[in-house]
Amino acid sequence: MKPQVIAEAKRRAPVQPFATAAPLEVISTATARTFAILDLVAEAQAPVEISSVIETLALPKATAYRLVDGLVSSGYLAREPMRKRLTVGSRFTNLAFGAMRASMRHASRHALLRRLVHDVNETCNIGVMLHGEIVYLDRVEAEHWPLRLQFGPGSRVPLHCSAIGKLFLALTPGRRRSRLLASVELRRYTESTIIERPRLEAELKQIRKERVSFDRQEYLVGVVCIAVPVTGRNGEPLAAIAIQAPEARMNVDAARDHLPVLRRAAEALAKSFQDEI
Repeated sequence: MKPQVIAEAKRRAPVQPFATAAPLEVISTATARTFAILDLVAEAQAPVEISSVIETLALPKATAYRLVDGLVSSGYLAREPMRKRLTVGSRFTNLAFGAMRASMRHASRHALLRRLVHDVNETCNIGVMLHGEIVYLDRVEAEHWPLRLQFGPGSRVPLHCSAIGKLFLALTPGRRRSRLLASVELRRYTESTIIERPRLEAELKQIRKERVSFDRQEYLVGVVCIAVPVTGRNGEPLAAIAIQAPEARMNVDAARDHLPVLRRAAEALAKSFQDEI
């Protein structure tokens, strides 16, 4: 939100005639400034200095500190332990995930996923990264899906051995990715699970280059998955969309054959989110 937008909102707001109540323009301005701060931190590619908040949003220093302190204490923002720069807090992350998950109830988005399932004749899902795990927003199973897997909206899978997880790891900016990798337990789920950090980092480098990720039976024996990002206007991953199938029917080469239709579905989903924003 630009400073001139905030100034215009303040100019137009009616003045509360009763001195005993908080003026409506103050409430409106504080709300607008609060959302502007959240928007600035959420859109930044790296943790944000409070001086940047003051300068970018043209806020009085005391006001900026007061609003930031309130957002930190309520969990919507967090400070780095050493430099005290601002990052997104867990409460803001939960709010964003809840909004994203609720938005998947939009009939056109679920229909888009069903259409992809029809086109590739395989099970498909959409997921996001939340608190170091991948959480499914939506999932549609193919009619001939032979495996009794208890997956659905809200199901969680690991970062290091799922296609969507590795995709988010690969596309997370450098320093954040390093911290995230350091916090991930490289647990072995199958014989194919990558548990060596140098090997995983090499895999992530290739994923960044191709912007496509594969799960080669790394999480579940006999299951292969391919995932591509659903990106925002600035190229940041909002979510990921994936195709999942038994390895006997879809090996990695066969999964690559689905890449054009999978990318088209990701672009359509991204456009639906961007249009809503």
